[in-house]
Amino acid sequence: MPRVSLDAGDRRDAAPAILHICSIAFGRRHHPAFWRTVVSLNRHFRSIVLTRGRPGYFLQDDDPGDPRVNGIEILPPQDLRALKEPSVAASAARMLTQRHGRIDAIVGHLHSALWVLPLARRLSVPLMMIFHGGDANQELRAPKYAARYARLREAPAAFYVGVSQNLVDRLLEYGMAPERTFLCHLGIDLAAYRVPTRFESRPIRIVMAGRFLPLKGHKMAILGFAKLLEKFPDASLSLIGAGNDPEQQNYRMELVALAEGMGLGRSIRFCDSMPVEKLAEEFAQSDICLQTSIFTPEYGPSEGLPNTILEAMATGLPVVATRYSGIPEAVAHERTGLLVEQHDIDGLARALARLAADPELRRRYGREGRKRVEQEFDYLRQGERLAGLIRQMTSAYASLSPAECAAAWQASASSPASSEPGEDR
Repeated sequence: MPRVSLDAGDRRDAAPAILHICSIAFGRRHHPAFWRTVVSLNRHFRSIVLTRGRPGYFLQDDDPGDPRVNGIEILPPQDLRALKEPSVAASAARMLTQRHGRIDAIVGHLHSALWVLPLARRLSVPLMMIFHGGDANQELRAPKYAARYARLREAPAAFYVGVSQNLVDRLLEYGMAPERTFLCHLGIDLAAYRVPTRFESRPIRIVMAGRFLPLKGHKMAILGFAKLLEKFPDASLSLIGAGNDPEQQNYRMELVALAEGMGLGRSIRFCDSMPVEKLAEEFAQSDICLQTSIFTPEYGPSEGLPNTILEAMATGLPVVATRYSGIPEAVAHERTGLLVEQHDIDGLARALARLAADPELRRRYGREGRKRVEQEFDYLRQGERLAGLIRQMTSAYASLSPAECAAAWQASASSPASSEPGEDR
């Protein structure tokens, strides 16, 4: 298959085809950031989506979501893990080209680097990997996965994208080529988030959204909130995010027991994960967004930039958060919110109390937060940037001589293999 360069002037009816591969099902209610990324790129390329079909973080069992987007070809879910086998990759390449025509590049999302390299080689196309969090932190060196990630370093003209600067730093430390490693933030559909009129006469409402896992720092949030109640006894805290995963459910039970043991049962509400539209309404009905991500030994550095922070800021919410991972890239201290150090319970309580006592400060930070999202995190703007990187990548791939390309593919295929026991991504 000839290598091609994607020209920004290509007509849409003859647009180059990008194959998106992800372990999570494609749909606005499965993984909103993955969904928005594909939609934003569909303005530039013909998009084909192949997933493993696993439900996303925010989907309710009785809510199938709406995966259909005009112009995007969505393939039936597959066992993507099988793609790491050369024979399966060869069959998949034939099927893709027969049914969908020429594929010009692959964009892998959320751990798919574990499987897609043989397929890229068979299609003879460049591969871009977008790293969101744990995949660019502990997984790169985990014995279970490290060998397959290492092969990415050898792939010809491969590009590596982190959604926050701390992830880019991890990729560079791992040995990804600096000239092919980039920052591209995830984006928000601003039209989906309204900035409401918030009433100052009612008690303060605080909201925190994120998976119920220790790395999100829920215990820190509860302890800091308990201290806030000493000054604002009518305040409330909503913790949103538990899915059906047993690990999350068990951790939720620990948190409920902690809150009840401290006498906070009437002040803290525990909620399951919810569709993005309902979560947006929760933000709109709240006064402060809380995000207390922390480093934990069992998970290591797992965060990029939590997408729920951007969604909250889009509704004009001021944010109180830990100074950790990619959070400071969105939450500008003393401008869009307040940052505290990890595990600083007293500092967290002071930050919450400062905002709770000052409606004008909340409004000012909220206005600045919305403006920052408009300027830096609009998904269409980020799609423009990502499209430019894809064109740059395919141009670099096309400039390689056949011998250079063959040598690089051979190097990526012959890197030390891993037995990867129990691989389940």
